[in-house]
Amino acid sequence: MTARHSLHGSVSRPALLLYMLFLLFGPSLAPASAQRPLRPSDLKRGSITASAETLVTVTTSSDVADGNVSSLATLASQPGADGAISLREAILATNATPALGALTIAFNLPNSDPGHNAAKSTWTIALGAQALPALARGNVTIDGRTQPGSPSYPQIIMDGYNVNEAAGLSNGITITSDHNSIRGLTLVNFYDDAVLISGPNAAANLVAGCYLGPDANGAAAVQPSYFGVELRNGAHDNLIGGADPAARNLISGNAHSGVMIQDATTHNNTVAGNWIGVNPSGQAALKNAVAGVMVAAGAHDNLIGGASQGNLLSGNETGIYIDGGGATTIAGNTIGLAADGHTPLANDGGGIWLLNGAHDNLIGGTSAAARNIISGNGAAGSQFGQGIYLASVPINALTMNNTIQGNYIGVDSSGNQPAGNYRQGILIGPGTQNTLVGGTAPGTGNVIGYNGLGGVRIDSSGNQVAGNLIGIGADGVTELGNQLNGVRVGGDNNTIGPDNTIAYNQQSGLMLSGGATTVLSNTLSANARSGICVAGPNNTLRGNLVQSNGGGGSVWPDCAIRAGIVITGTNGTLVSENDILDNSAVGVVVYGGMGNRILANSISDNLSAGIQLMSGGNNGVAPPQLGLVTISMVSGTACALCRVEVFTDTSDEGKDFLGATTASSNGLFSQVIAPAVQPGRHVTATHTDSNGNTSPFAPAVSVPNGSPPDPTPTPTGPRPPLSPRQYVPVVTL
Repeated sequence: MTARHSLHGSVSRPALLLYMLFLLFGPSLAPASAQRPLRPSDLKRGSITASAETLVTVTTSSDVADGNVSSLATLASQPGADGAISLREAILATNATPALGALTIAFNLPNSDPGHNAAKSTWTIALGAQALPALARGNVTIDGRTQPGSPSYPQIIMDGYNVNEAAGLSNGITITSDHNSIRGLTLVNFYDDAVLISGPNAAANLVAGCYLGPDANGAAAVQPSYFGVELRNGAHDNLIGGADPAARNLISGNAHSGVMIQDATTHNNTVAGNWIGVNPSGQAALKNAVAGVMVAAGAHDNLIGGASQGNLLSGNETGIYIDGGGATTIAGNTIGLAADGHTPLANDGGGIWLLNGAHDNLIGGTSAAARNIISGNGAAGSQFGQGIYLASVPINALTMNNTIQGNYIGVDSSGNQPAGNYRQGILIGPGTQNTLVGGTAPGTGNVIGYNGLGGVRIDSSGNQVAGNLIGIGADGVTELGNQLNGVRVGGDNNTIGPDNTIAYNQQSGLMLSGGATTVLSNTLSANARSGICVAGPNNTLRGNLVQSNGGGGSVWPDCAIRAGIVITGTNGTLVSENDILDNSAVGVVVYGGMGNRILANSISDNLSAGIQLMSGGNNGVAPPQLGLVTISMVSGTACALCRVEVFTDTSDEGKDFLGATTASSNGLFSQVIAPAVQPGRHVTATHTDSNGNTSPFAPAVSVPNGSPPDPTPTPTGPRPPLSPRQYVPVVTL
């Protein structure tokens, strides 16, 4: 047997291994209208029935071609010595028939046929050394459903164990023409492809209701086919499966991928409604060894799934693998769970991989029907298993401009029960740019919960995470914290926000070890260690609600301190215009590092203190000293030429920002307060030196009695819920 054909310009198996080792550290075709299966009474053994030259019936499992195949009519009258018509003869005769209308190859094999298995109610056509001829005419249907009987599986089996052609040619059914349909067949044991659709003329073909890889009982084949279906060399506008459950293909147990779409001219194909990588029950795995669906070598504008026609892609090594492909839409699929939508049935290597320059792909959409459920992937003891992994390894071409929207990642089909991926929900690795996770428009946010190594990890630059629920269920209430951080950012120049809710994660809501990232207008609540932990330089935190964090969680080396916001061992952080309250330790801790500015925030009701400097953080700058305090003015002493911010609170923090001034060269400052502060409230202040080091709050001073204007009554009920503060640029530094 010759070596199996290589992927056309795609990643080789050694290269695939390198990817795995790195992980360690068109428009949709409308489903073809269902053709009515022909009745046994429509068929006449060994002859043409219905109108002339439109239907030929296969009546033997023999692979001989001894009849006259110059046309359907001559084959009917001269079927050969055996008096029967083989599938090979039927294909040869249809190819020889002028392309003036649709032709159908039907089946009516008798129970006495040598290929009949009475116990399984199947008929096996065992091919010889030569592959069947390609469907070259076009507009031909091969319909296994016409075989008398009513099983729930395809009865006609094409067995290619003995086919021995040159590399890439040992295939089951090859299609090089347009508008053909393959229905209701089982294709097993082909050394290359069960079905090959190849060439620019191979368009508008349909493969539906077939078993491609497993035998008719859904068990593993003796010799797995390399691909269940391959589309290449410019094949376009073909449909594998369909929205109708009767169109579902079972594509499992193949030696490489269930479906391969490859080559730069191969485009606008649809893979929809199939079960890929599972057995007929949909509850157990029958693995495709590399991927359920692979798109490679520049294939583009293909659709995997679609609204209300998603695939079940579980039990494979990887669910979907986009290797350099572009403009693929992945929508409506279940990836990593069983057919019940709840039981984990992992793709061991991960749910979706976008690698090696994959670009402009869309995972999900804004409607519930376009939502992918990407959960339960990875295996215990494996170094793999993200829900979605994006990277270029090596970085020959950037993986870029990909969008992930509206999906459930790490939760079940309800969005409110745990079904975590073994590692991260989403890993954006090296060589990746301009990935958008979520969005600001309705329906764009993802639910990302209960994943083993965190919700989202970013190890590259120029990406955005916005509008997602991370660590919380689709109902906005159910606690589904990711096992480590909600979001971890290791790359530079990324954006987190606006409008993420990051809650209940078992370490920090957001861990920033990269630099120059903007965190804007998010809610970070009830995360075990901290709302935000900053360990990289020059990050900006603006307009966020950071509430009720730091209530527990085991110590983790990245961020060992519990607080609302932790700045540890780094410089140049700007914390501005955030609401930081009710945290179970300090509001903001600066542990080491210099030039970390804490400006114009609302900081209140934190358990320990509002702002704390530790281990020389911000050069240990002492707070200002307040002097005269009245209902309308505060004065005191600060560092020379420092920015002084004045606050009021009911305790010793800084809930309400009253304004800012600059101390004189001798450190004196005064600030008019308007409107006046009610007597009995506390006034405090911070100052920030010319190097950007902000102090803790000054010891609070109670406002003395005076003659204030009519006060506005202070609410005595519980604090109303807060929303992330909208950014108003009151601070310019």
